[in-house]
Amino acid sequence: MGLIHIAPGGETFPTNPARSILNTLLAGGFPIDTVCGGRAQCGRCLIRVRSGQRFLSPRTSAEEARLAALGVDHSEPESRLACQSHARGDVEIEVVNLRGRKA
Repeated sequence: MGLIHIAPGGETFPTNPARSILNTLLAGGFPIDTVCGGRAQCGRCLIRVRSGQRFLSPRTSAEEARLAALGVDHSEPESRLACQSHARGDVEIEVVNLRGRKA
């Protein structure tokens, strides 16, 4: 088990490979934005992985499709959807959309 580190800010949350990063952050009270409830439909839970990418689950086809719709190039592996990403070790991420802030 590892930790999800939020940059900037320094907040940390324990990982659980069975729980998405989105659900981990929401359960911990972190204000990450979402409107689709984790179904890879809205793209509001976009994160940028600063380190520990090797500890993340592979992209799903739903994630690939939503990222493409958002204009994220497939060659940008640091861009992920928190709802589709599961961490199996220490990762540092930047959350793009915080709840209550317009993108």
